[in-house]
Amino acid sequence: MTPSQRIIAAVASLILVFLIADLVRRRKLREEYSILWLIGGAMIFIVSTSDRAIFLLAKMLSIAHPAYALFVLAMFIGLMLSIHFTIVLSKLTAQNWRLTQEIALVKTELEEMKTSRNNV
Repeated sequence: MTPSQRIIAAVASLILVFLIADLVRRRKLREEYSILWLIGGAMIFIVSTSDRAIFLLAKMLSIAHPAYALFVLAMFIGLMLSIHFTIVLSKLTAQNWRLTQEIALVKTELEEMKTSRNNV
C-alpha cells in the first residue's frame, strides 16, 4: 500500500469516528448503534496504519494487494452494520404492529364504554 493510500484510509477512518462521536453528542445517533460504527472505524484505522496488520489481513484473505484487503474489510464492516440494522428494524416493525393492534383494542373498548354509558 502506498503512503498516500494509507493516509487517505487513516484520515477517512478518523473522519468517520469523529462524525459518529458528533452525531452521538448532538443526540442524532443513539449510543448503542454508534458502538459498531466506532469499532469499524477503529479497525480500519488500525489496519490502514499498521504494515503487519494490513499484510496479515491480505494474506489471510489470499489477496495480492493490501489496499484491496482494506477495501474488503470496509465492505465486510458495512455488511455487518446492514445486517445489524435490519435486525433492529425488524424488531421495531413487529413492536409497532403489536402496539397498533393494542391501540385498536383499547379504542374499541373505549367506544363500547361510551356507548354503554349513553344507553344508561
